[in-house]
Amino acid sequence: MEGARYKILLVEDNEIDQMAFKRFVENNALPYDCIVAGSVSEARSVLGFEQFDIVVSDYSLGDGTGLDVLALVKDTPTVMVTGAGDEEIAVKAWKSGAYDYLVKDSEQNYLKALPITVENTIRHKMAEKKLRLLSGAIMSTNDSVYITDMDDRIIFVNKAFCETYGYKEEEIIGKRSNILWIGKQQSTGTRSVFQTRTVGDMWEVGFYHKRKDDSIFPVSLSRSIIRDPKGDEVAVVGVVRDISEQLLIEDELKTVNLKLKKRNQLQSDTAVMATEALVTLLDGGNTEKAKKVISDFLEISKIDAGKMELKRAEFGFQLLIEQVVKELLPVAAEKSVELKSFTPDYELVVYADYNRIKQSLANLIKRAIKSVSANGHINVQVTDAGNEITVQIQDDGPVVEGKEIHKIFNRYDWVKEQLNSRQEDLAFGLPIAKELVEMHGGRVWAKSAEGQGNNFCFTLPKLGARQEAAIAAAPADVK
Repeated sequence: MEGARYKILLVEDNEIDQMAFKRFVENNALPYDCIVAGSVSEARSVLGFEQFDIVVSDYSLGDGTGLDVLALVKDTPTVMVTGAGDEEIAVKAWKSGAYDYLVKDSEQNYLKALPITVENTIRHKMAEKKLRLLSGAIMSTNDSVYITDMDDRIIFVNKAFCETYGYKEEEIIGKRSNILWIGKQQSTGTRSVFQTRTVGDMWEVGFYHKRKDDSIFPVSLSRSIIRDPKGDEVAVVGVVRDISEQLLIEDELKTVNLKLKKRNQLQSDTAVMATEALVTLLDGGNTEKAKKVISDFLEISKIDAGKMELKRAEFGFQLLIEQVVKELLPVAAEKSVELKSFTPDYELVVYADYNRIKQSLANLIKRAIKSVSANGHINVQVTDAGNEITVQIQDDGPVVEGKEIHKIFNRYDWVKEQLNSRQEDLAFGLPIAKELVEMHGGRVWAKSAEGQGNNFCFTLPKLGARQEAAIAAAPADVK
């Protein structure tokens, strides 16, 4: 390596050979900084506080052998110097960790091979270090790495590959890489090739691979050809990344964007519809209905903006039922509609915003009063359903079809229908009731049947139940 200087430790007990080594280095202007140790013990002492690029050690030493030196040098590359005919010693040295050996002759011609031997040994050591670093990086990376020969047979896999694909190393080595690819017949929606966004506007090509258990997952894959020093293709390295989570995030973002787009359109349509209704109502002098439209629109805007504040408190649900029914009795009486309520004989306690739940219940009952014919009947029934309370508003009015029920509660469909029909009598009562109940952790639904009228229902989580009859019957000292 051009321009490099090497620090060399020579372990040699023969002073003549020591001098010959130093003279050869000086006469040839070799870029070596040499330190000499005359025995194994001296080498041990020097190696204790000095580091070297290479160690050149004679095999036969006064207090030991070159093998003892090999045991001391650890990670430093070592060249063993042996006598002529000591091939067995050379092989033994190799097995013990020596990088190379030189055969000492009486004319000291072996020193002529010293420069190329030192250079090759250090190159070998550096290549070995890089290989270990590369191997460590490949084995510790989170990406799956596999290498195939030019016949497409897998010759190497890293730890991440085995964890991702479910194969043990011995199970996959020797297999063709097409074992990783999905077959042609796949379930609907499983694309063999697709695009996925990486950073910014960058896109990468993705594929579907399969694990040992035949489960399919999306991957990004890059492959490179490995060439030998002559330029011939000898292997292919593949780097695979499981992008299941990435695709999941992309799908979630698409869903969120679609929801936002739909929500923005809904808000725009609602604003248009409310404005048109207000203009019509105000032109006709109907200020009370106009105020109701404004109030409902403001409430919907608060819900959409996440600014609807719920003032929760504990209260007995029967009291709320009694109050709402009492307030709406005059409205029902105008149509000669019978309005009754049925509640358990013990108090059901909820933790909710009293006024918002009252509003939701009133809106549902008003819908029933409006839909039933004169002399019709409406029953408000409350039942204890374990962890929740179920409220049913039953009427004997015209049956509402399933599709219509969906439109009543789905604000998007309801707004579209209102826009198309351009009704002046605009009311957001049921959509608002649904969203307020859901904000409390409840749910709203409706069911209808020919001859049985309609049944609009909602639930609320129950805080607790107090058996009033049991309390009344308790001894005086317990009350």
